[in-house]
Amino acid sequence: MRIVYVAGFFKHVLPELQKRVREHLESGAAVWIPPYRSTAELNINWFKGSFLSNISRGATEILVCLFVMRGNDDLMNIVQAIVEEGKARSSELTVKVEPFKNARDSKGIIGAIEAFSPSIEVPPPTGLDVLPQWVEEKHAEKIVFHPRATNAVKKSQYQDVPLVYSAIDLLAIEYRNMRMSSAEGLEKNRANLDAKLNELGLSLSPATDASRAGEQGDEYFVTYPLGSKSTKLLDLHLCKGSDREERFCLRIYFFWDEKVTKVVIGWLPSHLDTRAT
Repeated sequence: MRIVYVAGFFKHVLPELQKRVREHLESGAAVWIPPYRSTAELNINWFKGSFLSNISRGATEILVCLFVMRGNDDLMNIVQAIVEEGKARSSELTVKVEPFKNARDSKGIIGAIEAFSPSIEVPPPTGLDVLPQWVEEKHAEKIVFHPRATNAVKKSQYQDVPLVYSAIDLLAIEYRNMRMSSAEGLEKNRANLDAKLNELGLSLSPATDASRAGEQGDEYFVTYPLGSKSTKLLDLHLCKGSDREERFCLRIYFFWDEKVTKVVIGWLPSHLDTRAT
């Protein structure tokens, strides 16, 4: 994780950042530290809490874009002490504090952020046993991980664990962006989805239709919404591999819930039965 902090700057800088580096602010890779109450001084407690929290989550590189008013050496010393505390907690951590002379220097801050290329990504877990919790922590606003999927993944024999996590990221980001596109942005978001599918070696296709799904009983249906007696068809799937050997063949069955704008994953990573099986 590469995290950048913007701390001590005047409030009017924030709208400029939201225009130019919004994606980093929304992901948490760039963190705006607001002033303390009605003052122009940075909120040091807010900075410390966020800084140490990101270290505990695995941050390895941190850039602090910092403005401290002239003569406020005590505040600068406190920032340095927090940085040293973070380094003591993680031997892999590197921190650069970049002082600014102008509290209104939005252009300089944006340049520093773009040069630093912050990223919130961390390596996925090495096993599928924590997959449901990982989805909840990372994609709760974008994905519903159905209890049936939780039960299925416990029995998984699939060997390419990182691909499973990457495939779910694809559903949460590129696929969801495509489904939520305006008419103007649809072509671009479809191209982004296709590029990501190609990068991962995955295909996206219909899993079945309602008439054929009925031939397998409840195989392609999940109870949804959760807690109700209604059912929904898992009509789509991500695929890799045609071998029926579960160690090498990936299938992620899902549907799109237009009402809550979420992907609902109902089964993975093995095949569901079809008429060909």
